[in-house]
Amino acid sequence: MKREILLYGDSRSNADILYFGGIFIPDPFFAFTLNGERCALLSPLELGRAKKHSHFDRIFDYAEIKKASSKVKDFCGALIQILQKCRKKRLLVPSAFPAFALDILRSEGFDVAVEPGEIFPERSVKKRREVAEIEKANFVAAAGFSLVEEILRESVVEAEKLHYSGRILTSEYLRAQIERASLELGADAVSTIAAAGDQACDPHECGHGPIRPRSLIVVDIFPRMRSSGYFGDMTRTFIKGIPSEAQFKMVDSVLKAQAKGLSSIKAGVLGSDVHAAVAGSLLSDGYATLREKTFWSGFFHSTGHGIGLEVHEAPSLGPLGGKLVAGNVVTVEPGLYYRGVGACRIEDNVLVQKNGARMLSEYHYNWIIE
Repeated sequence: MKREILLYGDSRSNADILYFGGIFIPDPFFAFTLNGERCALLSPLELGRAKKHSHFDRIFDYAEIKKASSKVKDFCGALIQILQKCRKKRLLVPSAFPAFALDILRSEGFDVAVEPGEIFPERSVKKRREVAEIEKANFVAAAGFSLVEEILRESVVEAEKLHYSGRILTSEYLRAQIERASLELGADAVSTIAAAGDQACDPHECGHGPIRPRSLIVVDIFPRMRSSGYFGDMTRTFIKGIPSEAQFKMVDSVLKAQAKGLSSIKAGVLGSDVHAAVAGSLLSDGYATLREKTFWSGFFHSTGHGIGLEVHEAPSLGPLGGKLVAGNVVTVEPGLYYRGVGACRIEDNVLVQKNGARMLSEYHYNWIIE
């Protein structure tokens, strides 16, 4: 007998529930299948919106169920009553399903299996509408890069610091301007990276403090469209002033490696092979990956990842990446990180197709701003 899928969470932070129900609901709730139908157990606060705007076939009213039975004390009790009336005992939950609910269900005699992988593996194959939303998000990211360029171009050097509009230019200021511009375009850009110099050698460092001239600046923007929940994810590296020879060679090598990765992608190719091609390109240029005492240098992360309702999702373009299929959307983002020189990462998104890849992000690679 087939197991019914059971989910719990809010659809703003839980991508599986958003995919399943197609509506933003801020408070945690149960969503589940019943004989092929998509169902939800909701409070009266959400009934009207969900009936109009969700993908749910059946919506159960928690208040109505509780009123009809004195035995129902909470949402878990209401869910149990629904499942028992429908004679459903075999359930499948995702690995992030809360332990408290799992314990209650099992204590009530339900046979609950935990899916260690993706509960909806089909999420990795994007429909045309989903691809369009990712492109919208990347348009927002490109607008952020344009704003960064404008600020850097108008900045002046004073006492070995960049000044913009009468103030010292900081990572915090760049990030705030990117986030403001994203909001105006209908997206949230949370945890944007604008890190300069050695700070950017920690790839997830957001950046803080003054930005110095002739420092490589890694700007990584991953906006989420407010209307749909889909992400874009793009990175560009800039410098204000003339780069050193070492900086120039490093950026050139990353650009070449990204081009190698982009040209390697098509349906049927292993994500691990794409990663190997990119890593091999960087290594052939003399950029070794080394483990220092407290940090790594070189190219020490995967080439890319899937993107959609989560900024990091399947499939992987890493050492263990599996076979790509048409409809996957992946990032391609090689990077090099060497303290004393700085960091460079270049990132774009592509749609995997039968005979190649279609770019879903667009912004130039002119990185030197004088």
